[in-house]
Amino acid sequence: MTTGAVRSTMDQLLADLRERGDAEAMAGHDGSITYAGLAERTTGWLSELDKIGMAAGDVVAIVGNAAPDVVALFMALAIRGGVVVPLAPTDPPREQRASRLATAHAGRVIEFHDTGEWTVQEITPPDAPRPGLLAGLTGAGEAGLLLFSSGSTGESKAALLSLPRLFGGLHAGGRPRRTLQFMALDHIGGVNTLFRTLIGGGTVVTEPRRTPKTAAEAIERHRVQVLPTTPTFLNMLLLSGAYREHDLTSLELITYGTEPMREVTLAHAAEVFPGVRFKQTYGLTETGILPTRSVSSDSLLMDVGGHGFDTRIRDGVLWIKSPSAMLGYLNAPSPFDEDGWLDTGDAVEVAADGSLRVLGRLSALINVGGEKVSPAEVENVLLRAPNVKDVVVSGRANAVTGAIVVAIVEPVADEDRKALARRLRQFCSAALPPHKVPAVITVSDGPLHGERFKRMGGTR
Repeated sequence: MTTGAVRSTMDQLLADLRERGDAEAMAGHDGSITYAGLAERTTGWLSELDKIGMAAGDVVAIVGNAAPDVVALFMALAIRGGVVVPLAPTDPPREQRASRLATAHAGRVIEFHDTGEWTVQEITPPDAPRPGLLAGLTGAGEAGLLLFSSGSTGESKAALLSLPRLFGGLHAGGRPRRTLQFMALDHIGGVNTLFRTLIGGGTVVTEPRRTPKTAAEAIERHRVQVLPTTPTFLNMLLLSGAYREHDLTSLELITYGTEPMREVTLAHAAEVFPGVRFKQTYGLTETGILPTRSVSSDSLLMDVGGHGFDTRIRDGVLWIKSPSAMLGYLNAPSPFDEDGWLDTGDAVEVAADGSLRVLGRLSALINVGGEKVSPAEVENVLLRAPNVKDVVVSGRANAVTGAIVVAIVEPVADEDRKALARRLRQFCSAALPPHKVPAVITVSDGPLHGERFKRMGGTR
């Protein structure tokens, strides 16, 4: 992509905002703002960036939720050709933030506070030279996006993406709709939701307090039509009963991704929301969000790829080649092969028509005496049992069988732990062959999901 094309892509963002005038761009906890108003704030931030001496190629961290000022600053940095490092206010913890800023070679942190004020902190980047990926991106005049993995399975990886290439893959489709901003901007799904909605002329509805009650309240108050979420949060919404206490009839589409959906959860959701279409999404920080089409609202099969995104299956694992793929990690080797293909590590089943079902991480499949066990299959059974709110199934090494199936259960109500485990093993024995029945069942002392509403040990 040439420098001229890069600037054209970024400048087009601002031009599109201005053209939409008084149409509502954002609504939610920070009030409502039109597209013209968002354009004005973006222009204002361009002036502020001049005052603080920010230049093209500078790395700037933004700490804050997806409010109008945060979004306007994000766009101003993109237009100016900076590298944006979005950080959620509570994730990572403040003591881990310094190491991420050093990895990013950030020179400034702009933090938004609950009072509506914001502060700028200048920091000294590491003495080490800039990583080649950063130097190459900014040398080409491209704005960048730096996203950190959660670090739940090891060191947090710093993925560098080109914003023009990422935005170039966001094609507006259909009529503009009102969409809840579920994921934060430090997640590829949050960035995708925000800019896909704005590029499509829709309204982004923000609510930083991500609980079933606050989500239901936001959907009712702002007549949200699209809810992008995770299977874990959808299960929480169903179990909470919040959908009974609020008018959610405005919902037209629920999209879900980041981890495998359990059949029992999807069936329950389809029963509770009979007029809503359900669509499975698929994407990674490394590749961007791929085009998908669910075979039907009650099916876990989907078509993946198209519009320049190529997919293939190798030994039962999904590989992807993406036009909006990240440039690489700043602190880890490149995961791409020499032809640009990424091994996602996700095991899949291929139907006769070519559609796919994602089973989960290949590394998460449990080998019990030579028999492969999918955690999702066992979880589906356990979720049908009484008094089970959530469950995570995994494998544990065993000297005799190689591995055994273990389950951690979050109950709905208090129950004697030994009695609960005994009852659940009996329940599984009636529905599963012996090698799939959990040998060990323990009760969790807290939620089985992290800040991003993915199950502990779940996929990306």
